[in-house]
Amino acid sequence: GQMIESVLMPYDDGRRTACISSQAGCAMGCVFCATGQMGFARQLTSVEILEQVQRFHVELLSRGERLSNVVLMGMGEPLGNYNNVMEAVRRINQDIGIGARHITISTVGLVPRIRRLADENMQIKLAVSLHAATDEERNAIMPVNLRFPLSELMETCKFYVEKTGRRISFEWALIAGQNDSPEVANKLGHLLKDLNKMCHVNLIPLNPTAGFDGKPTKQADCEAFVKILAKYGVTATTRVRR
Repeated sequence: GQMIESVLMPYDDGRRTACISSQAGCAMGCVFCATGQMGFARQLTSVEILEQVQRFHVELLSRGERLSNVVLMGMGEPLGNYNNVMEAVRRINQDIGIGARHITISTVGLVPRIRRLADENMQIKLAVSLHAATDEERNAIMPVNLRFPLSELMETCKFYVEKTGRRISFEWALIAGQNDSPEVANKLGHLLKDLNKMCHVNLIPLNPTAGFDGKPTKQADCEAFVKILAKYGVTATTRVRR
């Protein structure tokens, strides 16, 4: 009887995106994430993952609208529930009719699973939660980095891009005074420049949680961060909270 989170996000351009969960809770322990602070309860079955999308699909059809995108960015680490997630993704594609290019799988950076995903020969999108540009900084907020340090993760991201020809999105939660300075932006630019423009950075002002005392970055600092990344040929946008 665990609770999970699914959100339907409407956009002004007509897109309707379902943000769904892959696990009840999460074992990754990212310190700034509300789900990571909860701990892990259990894996969701492929049917439970699919059902989240199906509910939004049916609801939108009843209103004369259609579901256009699915992102696995809710509760849990999708690649930590690999088989169930991939089965659900195939059914979302085949049964509901969401094109593979309109399905995004997010990960904190489980290197072996990213390589496995590259071999699936599916045109899905990959988003990597990065949030820090050095091992010291990433170790402090994302325990997964102790298992798969940045050098290994970046090498795997290059492999993914070369194998699939698909661009990677990097998620970056901007935390005021911690990872939003010009110095950090330059470090990130150096880290990503070798991906040859086959990446994009989604900057996300931190969503404050009770278990983490960080604060979201000011808009002016977000804009400065974007401009610095552009000097390295790395495109970035700031996500609008919905």
